[in-house]
Amino acid sequence: MSKKKANGEGSITKRADGRYMARYTVNGKRKTIYGATHSEVREKLNEKLTEIARGEYFEPTKMTVEKWMKTWLVTYALPSVKQSTYVSYEGYVRLHINPALGNILLVALTTEQLQKFFNDLRKSTPKRKKALSTKSVRNIYNMFHTALDQAAIEHKIIRNPLLGIKLPKVEQMEVQILTADEQAKLQQAVMHHNELQAYGVIFTLNTGLRLGELIGLQWKDVNFQRHSIRIRRTVGRLSKVAEDGSLVKKSGTVKSTEIVVRTPKSLSSRREIPMFDELWNGLMDYRERQREMIDAIGSDYDDQDFIFGTTMGKVYDPRVYEDLFKRCLKSVGLKDIKFHALRHTFATRALEAGMDIKVLSSLLGHAQASTTLNLYGHALPDHKRVSMDKMSEFYAVSRVDTNEQENSNLRKVG
Repeated sequence: MSKKKANGEGSITKRADGRYMARYTVNGKRKTIYGATHSEVREKLNEKLTEIARGEYFEPTKMTVEKWMKTWLVTYALPSVKQSTYVSYEGYVRLHINPALGNILLVALTTEQLQKFFNDLRKSTPKRKKALSTKSVRNIYNMFHTALDQAAIEHKIIRNPLLGIKLPKVEQMEVQILTADEQAKLQQAVMHHNELQAYGVIFTLNTGLRLGELIGLQWKDVNFQRHSIRIRRTVGRLSKVAEDGSLVKKSGTVKSTEIVVRTPKSLSSRREIPMFDELWNGLMDYRERQREMIDAIGSDYDDQDFIFGTTMGKVYDPRVYEDLFKRCLKSVGLKDIKFHALRHTFATRALEAGMDIKVLSSLLGHAQASTTLNLYGHALPDHKRVSMDKMSEFYAVSRVDTNEQENSNLRKVG
């Protein structure tokens, strides 16, 4: 058998079975590369030697995608993201990534495999009755991309194979909205509802708050001089997370979920919302009625300062408040909609009233005005018509100026 040197380092040997084999040394360990031809092996060998020279060499690992994602979730995600985000990440990995890609070696993961994985997420399957939305697919992509970036940083893979993936375009999301008549009907129903905290429905219709933001409001968030309210926390019922990163399972007296009071989802969500006079007066009337209720309950009332807390003063369970909202709808025969439809209704009414899109985006807590446009573009055609009609006054002024100039020219000629 013949031996040949490659660039003076390593060696290439032809085996008895006709294949070629190259050996090289890295970190004191002898490594072997195989190939069908001498040139193929030489190319692979040169790549490895170049990686070693540049400090880019990584030790091949037998770690699977499933094992790495578990490591990444516990080591990197769990300490750095909100509980709600971690619960979403854990679900993405357990329900989607591991079943499709978990058994593949991390180093063997290809862009083609990943493209097929993301394409399939947009399809229904026997296990997944409904195809995932474009937003969910992008959320999984963003999380997976971060995890594979970390794998590349740690030299567990050469490069992130997600870099070449093509994702579906963002679709226009359909939103539920109350008509102006339905809104008026619901507000009348709330004013006569026997549960005091139902006033939060009217408050949401006129501020665009998320449900978690509404029930997270405390009286200390009210600026009584500026007649405004600050959004500084949100409330949600979340899956419990154990120290090892797994989700707690319900067992006996142990519950799998808990109510969590936390900071808003982003910096833009922390905002101040001014109130018009009627809304401010309505909130103050609600405050007086709440005080009367507290006096009637007496020492049993656990005052935690929540504006829309339970009858006994504690934080509301989001699901329980949603049930209260559904009772309000049912009392006047309105269609069954989600609480979030109140936020959509506020945004639509705001645009119909001529509110600037950037102002609305700020009130809603969106990081970018483009998000607001994508959600509520349906309300803009009429808004554009009203805005263009307002331009007519400038056209009229221009017409008068033109006529005066023509008359002046005629006088000069005369």
